[in-house]
Amino acid sequence: MPSSLVVDARSAIEEKLASSFGRKHCVLTNRGTTSLAAAFYALDRPKGTRALFPAAMCSIPVFAAGFAGWTPAFADVNLSDANFDLGDVERVLKSGGAGAVVPVHMFGKPDDADRLEELCRRYGADLVEDAALSMGAVYRGRPVGSLGRISCLSFVRKMLPLEMGGAVLTDESGLAARVRAFVAGLPPERSSRREEVSAAMKAFHSVTGFVAAGDWARRDLLAPYGDEFRRLLLNSTSEEDWRDSIVLEELAALPEALQARRARAEVFEDGLGEALIQPLDRGGSSLFAYPVRLPGVSVEDFMAFSSNRGYTFKRIAYPDIHPVFGLRQRFPNAETVEREVIGLPLDDDQPVSAFWEYASDFRTAVEDYAKSAPSRRPFDFRGKLELRMGGG
Repeated sequence: MPSSLVVDARSAIEEKLASSFGRKHCVLTNRGTTSLAAAFYALDRPKGTRALFPAAMCSIPVFAAGFAGWTPAFADVNLSDANFDLGDVERVLKSGGAGAVVPVHMFGKPDDADRLEELCRRYGADLVEDAALSMGAVYRGRPVGSLGRISCLSFVRKMLPLEMGGAVLTDESGLAARVRAFVAGLPPERSSRREEVSAAMKAFHSVTGFVAAGDWARRDLLAPYGDEFRRLLLNSTSEEDWRDSIVLEELAALPEALQARRARAEVFEDGLGEALIQPLDRGGSSLFAYPVRLPGVSVEDFMAFSSNRGYTFKRIAYPDIHPVFGLRQRFPNAETVEREVIGLPLDDDQPVSAFWEYASDFRTAVEDYAKSAPSRRPFDFRGKLELRMGGG
């Protein structure tokens, strides 16, 4: 195929994505981690500038900021949707400052972007949107991915079921040019590395499970992972990589996929009940998962209890991650989210009836657990974090 046609394929994807998200510029990347690293690089802040993340989330985006020379800081989350606690965001910005605030739209539910943008303007920070979990979500009539100064997408096994791809979106030509220069300077993507990436992720999450549980002596074991992830995750893509990409087809199919997720969420809404299970706010969400809270219950202990009784509940959960980055602070709500909140899956290719059965089994297991909890010895979940991160 003539090279000009291959280039046109990549350009067509970038133009379509920019249009779909209401942005002027789009730069394709190999994955969301690279998108974030490129976005932080493009902002051109002094080395060591702080990037403010929610305290309960996947840790890989925090590494991405570090790859571009930023230093992580954290603010607590709220218990209604597990997104930023706005009061704590302002506390951090007022007391120590930050060059960027990074909403991750937990479980697909948009953060309060208007309020975050207001705080960013007041304290001289940029809003960097991580929309990996929230493609298809809507915030006050605007698509998630169009918020803030710069936005980052991931196509890898989240809202789109692909093995490669991400993007950076912005309205500023200067930022787009710096993103493109950063990506062009990376080593090429190699599909042969994907199994190596998966193995590294599992090993990393195993160690972080101990650290997040308070085993600080093991934190030194995490030191090599920064360079390892930089090598494995930050890669460029060639024009050829995008020639046969189906990202536009998957993007076009996303509304139908979201409708199916909504139907499954309604099943959980009706089937779980609320006596012992509290759904989190999902307004405007992409429904990456159906988040519920089990008040006063250790989710890990509940999962071990359920497994011993023959139940197999897939779930997505996120830790209170600041100990992984050496910060001995307390974030009470993030600790509660780690302990009591999980996301039930909505993306299985199964009929709605299967979700009725799942909801019924889950509710029964919770009720049985509540009866036995007073006499239970809590399950030691340190080192088991890889079981609850929901994919690479």
